[in-house]
Amino acid sequence: MVAFFVVFRSLWRVLRILFRQPEQKAVMLAVLVVLMIGTFFYHNIEGMTYLDGLYFSVMTLVTVGYGDLAPQTAVGKLFTIGYVLIGVGILTAMIANFNRALVEYHQKKRNEKES
Repeated sequence: MVAFFVVFRSLWRVLRILFRQPEQKAVMLAVLVVLMIGTFFYHNIEGMTYLDGLYFSVMTLVTVGYGDLAPQTAVGKLFTIGYVLIGVGILTAMIANFNRALVEYHQKKRNEKES
Protein backbone atom coordinates (compact mmCIF):
# COMPACT_ATOMS: atom_id res chain seq x y z
CA MET A 1 0.00 0.00 0.00
CA VAL A 2 2.89 2.33 0.76
CA ALA A 3 4.34 1.69 -2.69
CA PHE A 4 1.04 2.77 -4.25
CA PHE A 5 1.19 6.12 -2.48
CA VAL A 6 4.83 6.64 -3.46
CA VAL A 7 4.02 5.94 -7.10
CA PHE A 8 0.91 8.13 -6.93
CA ARG A 9 2.91 11.00 -5.42
CA SER A 10 5.51 10.70 -8.18
CA LEU A 11 2.79 10.60 -10.82
CA TRP A 12 1.17 13.70 -9.31
CA ARG A 13 4.50 15.57 -9.53
CA VAL A 14 4.95 14.52 -13.17
CA LEU A 15 1.42 15.69 -13.97
CA ARG A 16 2.16 19.07 -12.37
CA ILE A 17 5.21 19.43 -14.60
CA LEU A 18 3.15 18.30 -17.56
CA PHE A 19 0.38 20.84 -17.10
CA ARG A 20 2.85 23.72 -16.82
CA GLN A 21 3.72 23.10 -20.47
CA PRO A 22 1.42 25.15 -22.72
CA GLU A 23 1.69 22.71 -25.62
CA GLN A 24 0.46 19.89 -23.36
CA LYS A 25 -2.66 21.86 -22.50
CA ALA A 26 -3.34 22.19 -26.23
CA VAL A 27 -2.73 18.49 -26.82
CA MET A 28 -5.03 17.50 -23.93
CA LEU A 29 -7.72 19.78 -25.31
CA ALA A 30 -7.25 18.20 -28.74
CA VAL A 31 -7.62 14.72 -27.22
CA LEU A 32 -10.86 15.75 -25.49
CA VAL A 33 -12.21 17.32 -28.69
CA VAL A 34 -11.33 14.24 -30.75
CA LEU A 35 -13.02 11.96 -28.21
CA MET A 36 -16.12 14.17 -28.16
CA ILE A 37 -16.29 14.23 -31.96
CA GLY A 38 -15.98 10.44 -32.09
CA THR A 39 -18.56 9.94 -29.36
CA PHE A 40 -21.13 12.19 -31.02
CA PHE A 41 -20.43 10.78 -34.47
CA TYR A 42 -20.85 7.16 -33.40
CA HIS A 43 -23.96 8.06 -31.42
CA ASN A 44 -25.63 9.94 -34.28
CA ILE A 45 -24.46 7.96 -37.32
CA GLU A 46 -23.94 4.45 -35.95
CA GLY A 47 -26.75 4.56 -33.39
CA MET A 48 -24.52 3.67 -30.44
CA THR A 49 -25.26 4.96 -26.96
CA TYR A 50 -23.06 7.82 -25.79
CA LEU A 51 -21.20 5.43 -23.51
CA ASP A 52 -20.66 2.93 -26.33
CA GLY A 53 -19.57 5.76 -28.62
CA LEU A 54 -17.03 6.98 -26.07
CA TYR A 55 -15.87 3.43 -25.38
CA PHE A 56 -15.43 2.72 -29.08
CA SER A 57 -13.62 6.04 -29.59
CA VAL A 58 -11.15 5.34 -26.80
CA MET A 59 -10.56 1.70 -27.80
CA THR A 60 -10.02 2.79 -31.41
CA LEU A 61 -7.55 5.57 -30.59
CA VAL A 62 -5.48 3.49 -28.21
CA THR A 63 -5.46 0.80 -30.94
CA VAL A 64 -6.84 -1.93 -28.68
CA GLY A 65 -9.81 -2.78 -30.90
CA TYR A 66 -11.47 -5.58 -28.95
CA GLY A 67 -13.86 -6.16 -31.84
CA ASP A 68 -16.97 -6.10 -29.68
CA LEU A 69 -18.16 -2.90 -31.41
CA ALA A 70 -17.57 -1.88 -35.00
CA PRO A 71 -18.97 0.68 -37.43
CA GLN A 72 -21.75 -0.79 -39.57
CA THR A 73 -22.25 1.92 -42.19
CA ALA A 74 -19.93 2.92 -45.03
CA VAL A 75 -19.82 6.48 -43.68
CA GLY A 76 -18.88 5.13 -40.25
CA LYS A 77 -16.10 3.03 -41.70
CA LEU A 78 -14.70 5.95 -43.71
CA PHE A 79 -14.90 8.24 -40.67
CA THR A 80 -13.10 5.64 -38.56
CA ILE A 81 -10.22 5.47 -41.03
CA GLY A 82 -9.61 9.22 -40.78
CA TYR A 83 -10.36 9.20 -37.06
CA VAL A 84 -7.64 6.65 -36.39
CA LEU A 85 -5.06 8.46 -38.52
CA ILE A 86 -5.68 11.80 -36.81
CA GLY A 87 -6.39 10.50 -33.31
CA VAL A 88 -3.40 8.20 -33.00
CA GLY A 89 -1.13 11.10 -33.95
CA ILE A 90 -2.66 13.30 -31.26
CA LEU A 91 -2.35 10.55 -28.64
CA THR A 92 1.26 10.01 -29.68
CA ALA A 93 1.95 13.70 -29.07
CA MET A 94 0.34 13.41 -25.62
CA ILE A 95 2.49 10.39 -24.76
CA ALA A 96 5.64 12.14 -26.02
CA ASN A 97 4.87 15.16 -23.82
CA PHE A 98 4.25 12.88 -20.85
CA ASN A 99 7.59 11.21 -21.49
CA ARG A 100 9.31 14.61 -21.64
CA ALA A 101 7.73 15.56 -18.29
CA LEU A 102 8.81 12.25 -16.79
CA VAL A 103 12.41 12.84 -17.90
CA GLU A 104 12.28 16.37 -16.45
CA TYR A 105 10.95 15.00 -13.15
CA HIS A 106 13.75 12.45 -12.89
CA GLN A 107 16.38 15.07 -13.75
CA LYS A 108 15.04 17.35 -11.00
CA LYS A 109 15.02 14.45 -8.57
CA ARG A 110 18.61 13.54 -9.49
CA ASN A 111 19.75 17.17 -9.13
CA GLU A 112 18.12 17.41 -5.68
CA LYS A 113 20.01 14.31 -4.55
CA GLU A 114 23.32 15.72 -5.83
CA SER A 115 22.81 19.06 -4.09
